[in-house]
Amino acid sequence: MKAGGTNPALTFEWPRREDFPFMLLGCVAISLAAHAGAFFLFQVTEPPGSTIARAAPQISVLTPSSPEAVALLRWIDAQDPALAATIASAPPTALLETTYRPSYATMRTAPLGPVENMVAVPFPAARDPFEIIARADARPAPPASAGVVQPTTLTFAEPLARRAPSAPPPLVPRQRANEPVEPARFLLGVTARGEVRFTFLQDSSGQPALDEQVAAHLQTLVFAPADAPMTWASASVIWGNDAYGEKPNPP
Repeated sequence: MKAGGTNPALTFEWPRREDFPFMLLGCVAISLAAHAGAFFLFQVTEPPGSTIARAAPQISVLTPSSPEAVALLRWIDAQDPALAATIASAPPTALLETTYRPSYATMRTAPLGPVENMVAVPFPAARDPFEIIARADARPAPPASAGVVQPTTLTFAEPLARRAPSAPPPLVPRQRANEPVEPARFLLGVTARGEVRFTFLQDSSGQPALDEQVAAHLQTLVFAPADAPMTWASASVIWGNDAYGEKPNPP
């Protein structure tokens, strides 16, 4: 950095050149020459134009004399939507000359007149009501019909249904219920030898005494043997009419 002859406000010395910028003019000239050469090398020329003579227009006349024209005209008439939309009306002849004739003017069935000979209907003579009551015989009362006994049934679900005893002892309720009872259902656990080992109450009948009697009855059953060490299935009790009413307990 020089101290003499410089601007004191600047840190470095910036020399000023007063020469003409020939370098810029040379770059512009080179660019123009390159563009001109590119246009000369890659110039596009259009091919010579060719014209095609236009064909003379043809006119076809549909005359009724040619079969092709007749078939085309018939197809056009058949596809005309106006024919399908138009309602063909054929007024009958002498429509205005027809005279009105009501239906009642012609008698089809002769009306019934009054009955000339009245036939008297014979009625029996009146009888004394007390005499009818006195002659009425006293009928004996009908015998009381014995009610149909519907026993209580015991059913088993699979797979115990196949192992159920062929002639099981009947289930006769020792105590009778005075109110309706529901079907009872028990879960049974039967061993391989057919012994009832477990009895669990699933659905109660509503009478604890009847449930205990059914549980005790199930413990006495013996099922057919099987290979499974323990078989679980449900047993359902459908109560019959022998479960209702009062009956003393047997001694």
